[in-house]
Amino acid sequence: MGKITILGAGNGGCCYAAYLGKRGHEVCLYEVPELADNLADIERLGGLTLRGCDTGFGPVAKCTTDIEEACAWSEYILLVTPAFAHKIIARLAAPYLKAGQTVVLNPGSVFGAVEFLNVLRECGNTQDITVGETSSNIFACRRYRPNDCNILGIKDNMHLACIPACRTEKVVADLNAYFPQYIAVPNILHTSFLDINAFTHPVSMIFSASRVELDKDRFDFYWGSMAAVGVCNTIEAIDAERQALAKAMGFEVESINDLIHGYYGHWEWPTLHEFYSHSTIHGGIPEAISPPSTHHRYLTEDLPYGLVPVSELGKKAGIPTPHTDAIITLGSSFNGEDYRTLGRSLKNLGMDGMTLEEIIRFVNEGR
Repeated sequence: MGKITILGAGNGGCCYAAYLGKRGHEVCLYEVPELADNLADIERLGGLTLRGCDTGFGPVAKCTTDIEEACAWSEYILLVTPAFAHKIIARLAAPYLKAGQTVVLNPGSVFGAVEFLNVLRECGNTQDITVGETSSNIFACRRYRPNDCNILGIKDNMHLACIPACRTEKVVADLNAYFPQYIAVPNILHTSFLDINAFTHPVSMIFSASRVELDKDRFDFYWGSMAAVGVCNTIEAIDAERQALAKAMGFEVESINDLIHGYYGHWEWPTLHEFYSHSTIHGGIPEAISPPSTHHRYLTEDLPYGLVPVSELGKKAGIPTPHTDAIITLGSSFNGEDYRTLGRSLKNLGMDGMTLEEIIRFVNEGR
């Protein structure tokens, strides 16, 4: 069994910690000091109880709000937080990460590994650290207090890539001892373009925005919104733009429909509409209730940290992305935010002055 660090004690981080602890791994679970209460019950009870797709007790060897202690715990560090926290954690960890360590963002959204690496360097950490990202979270899950982790679904596979790309195979081989679902892809362009949330959640949020804002009774978000034929048609239009952009950058990606069926199976529901109409991982459960407002991660994370960099890459590559751009514009106006400015623009990533060839070289080599 091994030692591993999980940064982030939210829904995903707690489920990762419990799942690995149950399997005998020594887990250090970190949370920022401002959210120390997330750790209190876990530390008091010695771990977390799993239910749903996996059951049992997962001990957590160490709970801490000391980032230096968390970084020193293990060679491999899994960052399991929303995308907006990637910069925050990178700044906190920068003084303590050492050569030979690997940080993997679960998930990276789009270009999360680039942003994390940039922040390390801005903070003066120039050591030989490997930064990786996955295309999604392995678990569909929720954590409830005091120590209850409900795993709604477990993906059958999970794409992972690193900067530099030549280290991906070793990282995946090592991390397969913890999660056999990890599979290597050539570089983080692949993981970024397979960020399923970015290409699905914002569309459904925009089309149901007034209902989200006004319907005080809430509703089933997937079965009552994302399953709509028109929503799925729009997701597929954005998907076509994503695939065209990937091809222009020299690689191909599977369709959103193939991706989600690859994660969860159920080819008896062969289309997006049929899958989202029937999947009990996504709908028909209390966790599927619609967000309380449009200021929710389905827009505030998946749009600025997902669709914005994809749109900007499209402009650089000369690939039209009208449906993607429309969702960004509408999401920004509805929430009164300029997501192109606030999000992972190529300017904010330090890539606006790069050619496509230079961007590809950077994600492969880290320089």
